Amino acid sequence: MKQIDKPLALPIQKIITESERVKTFVFEYDFPGGPGQFVMCWIPGFDEKPFGIIKKDGEGFRISVAAVGESTKAMHMMEEGDLLGFRGPYGSVFTLPEDGKKIAMVAGGYGMVPLSYLAQEARKKEYEVHLFIGARNKQELLFKEWMAEIGALVHASTDDGSEGYKGFNTDLFKSNAENETYDKVYTVGPEIMEMKIAQICWEKNIPFEVSLERYMKCGFGICGQCSVDPTGWRMCVEGPVIDGEALKKIAEFGKYHRTASGEVQKYPWIKE
Repeated sequence: MKQIDKPLALPIQKIITESERVKTFVFEYDFPGGPGQFVMCWIPGFDEKPFGIIKKDGEGFRISVAAVGESTKAMHMMEEGDLLGFRGPYGSVFTLPEDGKKIAMVAGGYGMVPLSYLAQEARKKEYEVHLFIGARNKQELLFKEWMAEIGALVHASTDDGSEGYKGFNTDLFKSNAENETYDKVYTVGPEIMEMKIAQICWEKNIPFEVSLERYMKCGFGICGQCSVDPTGWRMCVEGPVIDGEALKKIAEFGKYHRTASGEVQKYPWIKE
């Protein structure tokens, strides 16, 4: 697969408003990359940030961006025709099981971005896809209609009960897993959610993969900013997609991460 290591300036072909906080930017260029991989996106005048890539049939590629910081808020102010710079793709990809055709995906919030691409590719190969989407409210349930269109079985949950199950998608998945047998599970979202799904899968001996987010600077393994303890694996090279068995070797998973300055920051749910 060809990799672009110098920023390629591309005009925004289309901008889709997904919710109050999320916009999708569509580009005509046939950028390489598989489900789970990411691109480094250069926002002129601001910064360079990593974003998961989506390749929807009939398009070049797209990224979905939540306006949470200075750079992403600047992106939300851009218009069609404006230029963004891209390099990549970087990182590891999700892998579909060779034995069995029934899989589950558990997405929290923006975790739907890489999982939507994976769901699309899985449906092309006739996998039965059970998709557990969780969000604060029904307006933030990303790509629900698209997923239903491709034949994924969508199980929605919202914090406020505005659609589907009222509560956490981890609880919805756990109750479903009591009666269903999955050949593999994939999870992307807040780390506390991923940790709960990992624990369920370990207990039930279900193979799974997780996308582990860490602060990234270079994107291709030189700076070491996104390395995890104690393995030293770089989430931009050996990750972000990590197999469930390999995940057991990452001591910091679900416990702490490092800030942009490298400072260790424990998660709020970890008590001293």
